[in-house]
This record gives sequence, C-alpha cells and structure tokens, in this order.
Amino acid sequence: MNSLEVKKVRESLNLSQLEFATMLGKSVRAVQSWEQGTRNIPSSVIILIDKLTQNDIKTNLHLNPKEFALKQLSNIKKTTKGEGRLIDESELVPVEQYIIPIKGQAGLKKAFFYPDEYVENNFEKELAYVRPKDRAVYHKIEVDGGSMPNVLNPGEWARCVEIPKNLWLEKGTFKPDKIYCLWHKDLGILFKRISKVRLDIITLSSDNPDKSEYPDQDFQLMEFSKILIVKMKEVIL
Repeated sequence: MNSLEVKKVRESLNLSQLEFATMLGKSVRAVQSWEQGTRNIPSSVIILIDKLTQNDIKTNLHLNPKEFALKQLSNIKKTTKGEGRLIDESELVPVEQYIIPIKGQAGLKKAFFYPDEYVENNFEKELAYVRPKDRAVYHKIEVDGGSMPNVLNPGEWARCVEIPKNLWLEKGTFKPDKIYCLWHKDLGILFKRISKVRLDIITLSSDNPDKSEYPDQDFQLMEFSKILIVKMKEVIL
C-alpha cells in the first residue's frame, strides 16, 4: 500500500485526517507523513486498513482516542485468562509513547549509543490511554524477526516500558516468564526472554523451537543501551 492508496481509502470514506488517525490509533502527523510519502507506512497499519471494512470504520467513527484505547484493552481482556473486573473508561489516564519503527533500524543506530537524547529528539510521540497502575512513558516498537512466534509476530507493535539501569543488577528485576525488548549496540533491537541472570551476564532465549537459527546467547548487561519490558501488543480491532 502506498501513499496514494492510503489517501484514496481515507477520502473514499469521507474521513478527515484527524478522524482517520483516531480510527487507526495514530497521530494526525503520522497520517500526513504517509499521505505525503515522507514516511513508510507500518505493516501493522496496512493490516488494520485491510481488515477494516467501510462499515467497521463508520461504526467506530464516534470513538475518541480514549474510547479507542478502552476497546483495545477490552479485546486484550478477552484473550487473557480469568474474568477480573470490568474496565471503566473513567479509569483510563493519558500517557506519552514514542513510536519506534523497527524497519528503520539502520537509521536508529545513534539511538543505540545515545538512547534518551536521540529518541526524544528524533521520534514521533503520540498520546495513549492506560489504566492508572500502568502509568509510564511507553515506547511502541515494531516487531521484526521470528524470535517470538505466536506471541509477537513481525509487523505487530509491542508497547514497552523502560527498566532503569540502576535496577538491572538487582535480584528479581528480570523474570524468565516475561518478554523484553533489548537495544544492543551492534545487533539492534531484540525481542527475547531473559532466561538466566548471573551477576552482570544475562542469557537471552527465543520461543522459536529452531535453536540452530535462534540459539540461547549470553551477553553482558553493558552491551545494551536500553532494556524494556513488553507490557502488551497493539491490538488489531
């Protein structure tokens, strides 16, 4: 899908750029850049546009970003075990999240060495809504590679929260049942489990059963500029 096709879809539905951005859970600036051809269209957006019929879009057109987030959270709830309690829209609070496109990884090189300054100055931010207990600054990162089949698939977006470096050496910070997003100075962005921790050395493991292509590997913590924990993935409604 190219910029002309995105614009054609939007105009055929009689949607403004703001309305279209709201439906996709994106910023107006992102829609403008796709239509102008100045930024690649994320595969997750292409999938979402393909999945949404005209009726689907018109049915959900009344949703504001907060209601859109509520619907996403409800869909996540349906796929998890346990009933829990209902999510009330009034409970959601706004948070900022940076958008990190993995397909631009070559252009992210500086971010691996100067992560905070480079991310703040070079990546688009958008507003998201989460439950109060999940309040944080998020990084929404596009998934690439086959390390986490059926959990995080290529083209999906993982919403992650950074783990402060002063906690990296604390016992219990890294748990084997969680998925982490690690920014390595040479290998780029990795989605892995941290299966073992020995002082300042961690073992990264993949869910992929092909261990010849996805072997367990040991790294020193100092090799990473950021380690984030994956909180959820973006839901395709």
